[in-house]
Amino acid sequence: MTPSHRDILAFHYHAWRRGLGNFALLGQRDCVGQIASMHQSGTHWLKFMLANALAHHHGTPPPAYNHANDIIGGPRDAVVYPSLPRLISSHSMPHPCFTAAWAQRLWRLPPHVLLLRDLRDSLASNYAKWRARYAVDFSTYLRGDPAGRRYNSDLWWTLRFMNTWGDAWRAAPARFVVLRYEDLRADPRAALERVNAHFALGLGAADLEHGIAASDKRSMAARDDPARPPGAVRVDDGDSPTLSVDDRAFIAAACRRCLRHDFGYDFGHR
Repeated sequence: MTPSHRDILAFHYHAWRRGLGNFALLGQRDCVGQIASMHQSGTHWLKFMLANALAHHHGTPPPAYNHANDIIGGPRDAVVYPSLPRLISSHSMPHPCFTAAWAQRLWRLPPHVLLLRDLRDSLASNYAKWRARYAVDFSTYLRGDPAGRRYNSDLWWTLRFMNTWGDAWRAAPARFVVLRYEDLRADPRAALERVNAHFALGLGAADLEHGIAASDKRSMAARDDPARPPGAVRVDDGDSPTLSVDDRAFIAAACRRCLRHDFGYDFGHR
């Protein structure tokens, strides 16, 4: 099974419609850097490590919860520690005009870290986290909703994220660090060093080591925010579903027809 012509048209139409009305980046410039991340790409982990490193360096309390929003919050979160450099984190996507290099300079957009993950693993993890809410089988979820109304994240949302941020990255690569979850897992120290240098945070080796040591999965899982649904950090990925041959073929076909930037991943679409 491959995406229908109607699916492809719906994807492009809704990507265009949603993009034209999204000026969120204009309200996200008052910071030294922004982390733009796919869903289920290690956002909590990167933020928690970096927040602990910042707290260690500046002598502030460590993050209260595993989302670390008191140190690296969303665009609308209040600043808790004014002495810390302001970093923000978001899953939002840029308006098409902000993908041009001249627009990024004109509007003085901050440097960005793009946090990505193999979309097949990201989707499996998202489904494992929200399967009770989605109330469909994995293959149904995997084929998604091109209109973007049914799921908080699916294949089509992820393609749109990779396309829009990929356009911005290609236009002005010096403004971006592209960080893949797989590389973050393989060498968290090297990943933090890249983020530290890109945002000019001035963190030392001891700060980075402290951030890493404080951020193992079990420690993070014990720091759930009681005001939020539990399970933000999944200790065991063993409950993630497995993609069938048909599932992989569907993803490859969708990527072949809709994906502009694969960031070095091979989804069988080349």
